[in-house]
Amino acid sequence: MKKLFFSLSLLTCMSAVNAQMLTFDVAAKYAYSATAMFNKNISDLGASQDYDVAYSQNYGAALSVNYKFIGVGAELMFGNFICAYQGGETVASSYKSNVKLTTTQIPLYLRLGGEEGSFSEFGVVMNNVRSATYSYASTLIDPPATNDVTDEYQNFLGYMFGFGARMKLKKIPLAVSLSSRFMYSPNDAGGVDAMGTSLSIYPSEYKTNAASVGIHFGMVYLIH
Repeated sequence: MKKLFFSLSLLTCMSAVNAQMLTFDVAAKYAYSATAMFNKNISDLGASQDYDVAYSQNYGAALSVNYKFIGVGAELMFGNFICAYQGGETVASSYKSNVKLTTTQIPLYLRLGGEEGSFSEFGVVMNNVRSATYSYASTLIDPPATNDVTDEYQNFLGYMFGFGARMKLKKIPLAVSLSSRFMYSPNDAGGVDAMGTSLSIYPSEYKTNAASVGIHFGMVYLIH
């Protein structure tokens, strides 16, 4: 009986010590990223349908549970994912087009790093597509034409890794976080080509892969 009592007491003490070593982070976040979607059917068309630079913005909140230098985090981010295109219709005219996806992103990741200083993170990002709008602007057409293409897109899962640093503020439990994050999705997001035509009608069905690289800024509240 004494041995059992001693074992239970030791286990309780160890659990209390481990609980005291756990810390929590709550953060408000903003992300600004270069984004694109790639499909071989578009790539094979050359200059008539070419990729262009697009930038997307997201904002939301993050929560992580940390044990020493290891943390498990989750985020809820709202914003958009934009892919852009350009090309030549004729010798005398050109066009630009884009698709703006309204998304909800849920990153889940493992974070390696302390409350301040450098850190790295690895995980997945679930991208939920809430709506999609195609826009087309040409030197021969004014104003730009738009079209709802929500039904052409589907949710996709991406893998991500990132690295950055935290600067802890003095006398208050706050830290400023700045990081760079890369995301790539091997899943098929579906979609349309640069002219707004559904990629599902092409003779060869290739996956549409999404990718992004961006800067993430956060204001982190440290809970001990």
